[in-house]
Amino acid sequence: MRRSLHFVPGGNERMIQKALGLPADGLILDLEDAVPPDEKAATRAVVRDWLGRDWSGRERWVRMNPLATGFGAGDVEATIAARPDGYLLPKPAAGRAPRMR
Repeated sequence: MRRSLHFVPGGNERMIQKALGLPADGLILDLEDAVPPDEKAATRAVVRDWLGRDWSGRERWVRMNPLATGFGAGDVEATIAARPDGYLLPKPAAGRAPRMR
C-alpha cells in the first residue's frame, strides 16, 4: 500500500540521492516546475539514469511537462525506456478548485 510520494527536482542528483534515504514509498522526479526551460533536455538524461538504478522497491514516477509547451513529449520519449512506474500529469493551465470556507 502506498502511503507517501516525495517530489524531487529531476536535475538535482544530490537531492535524489538524499530522497532515497527517506521513508517515502516512492519518488516523483520533477521535470516540470523544478527545471528551468534551458535545462530540460539535459535533465531528462539525469532522470533516465536515476530511473534505471535500484530504488529498493520504491515507486519511480516522472512529473512531466505539459504537451502544449513542446517539452512534454520529449519528457516521455527520453524516460519511457527506463520504465517508470508512472507519469504525473502536469497541473492544468486554467481552472481552479473551489475555495473551501
